[in-house]
Amino acid sequence: MPKQLSKKDIKEVFIETLEPFAKAVQNDFNKVNRRFDGVESRLDGVESRLDGVESRLDGVESRLGKVESELKEVKGEVKEMKENSSALFAKLDDLISLYKKHDQELTVLSAQVRHLEERIDKLEAGKIARSSK
Repeated sequence: MPKQLSKKDIKEVFIETLEPFAKAVQNDFNKVNRRFDGVESRLDGVESRLDGVESRLDGVESRLGKVESELKEVKGEVKEMKENSSALFAKLDDLISLYKKHDQELTVLSAQVRHLEERIDKLEAGKIARSSK
């Protein structure tokens, strides 16, 4: 007759069977824990770098705000320059038209002076001819 297994025998079989499995599972958990520790340490490094990045972003935001305010000032100045330039161009047009008018007057006066000089030359030539007779 086969030997009957007692509770103690069954317990020993389970322990012998499960003990290597439990050790293997424990080793796997230890490996996972070590990997998590590595990940945590890397995340700590990432967090410190993120803090640095955030402080740099704060600096960039501050400088960007300054640039925006300066850009608004420049836009105002450009608008004022545009308004002033149209008035300036109107005055330049007036000045150019005065210059053209003055140039035309000088041309007319020059022609009149030349005509008068020719008349004077003719009159003097006639006077000289009469006095030599």
